[in-house]
Amino acid sequence: MSQPTPAVGRIVHYVSYGTPGGEYTSQCRAAIITAVHSPFLVDLAVLNPEGLFFNREVTHGEPKVDGSHEGGSWHWPERV
Repeated sequence: MSQPTPAVGRIVHYVSYGTPGGEYTSQCRAAIITAVHSPFLVDLAVLNPEGLFFNREVTHGEPKVDGSHEGGSWHWPERV
């Protein structure tokens, strides 16, 4: 199945980095695409429990072998 095309207003998942000391782990967060630079590079408004964050030029990330995603990337929500 082919991937959808990113467009302004679409909901995606942003993967947070987590903290170096491990106080916060890397987590998937809801995000809204605010600009599209290419099919793999977008700007996001990320919805966090602590507030709203704006991230520019975020790269699409493919899942790793264990199913996790790289911190600082975005991906389409998993179908459940």
